[in-house]
Amino acid sequence: MSNAWYNDLPQEQEEMYNESVRRIKSAVEKSMSFEQAASLLDVEDEGLKAAIVDDALKVLIAEMHFARRKSIADVAKALKLSPERVEQARVEMLSEVEQSAIDAYKAEHGQQGPEGNA
Repeated sequence: MSNAWYNDLPQEQEEMYNESVRRIKSAVEKSMSFEQAASLLDVEDEGLKAAIVDDALKVLIAEMHFARRKSIADVAKALKLSPERVEQARVEMLSEVEQSAIDAYKAEHGQQGPEGNA
């Protein structure tokens, strides 16, 4: 099974990742826009920062849209983002979940999968 990109982070970067996602979520809960919340991050590595922001958006979408059953329009309004951006992140997130499920299945059953009667 393939690992998520963050599984191989050194401990220090993993802690920074977790703290950064928490800071974004906390700022959004205090009515800050997602972009304003993301701008608060003090991460020197721009690639890591972009990945953290991307993941934080997906976490917020999962919590707001899937867990609390808010519409994409309501999530976008709460985050002060366009509905298109929220929908794009939602689609990416579902694709990543699908790929993780496929990878897990292949790891458990091999590349061909179980024998069946189909």
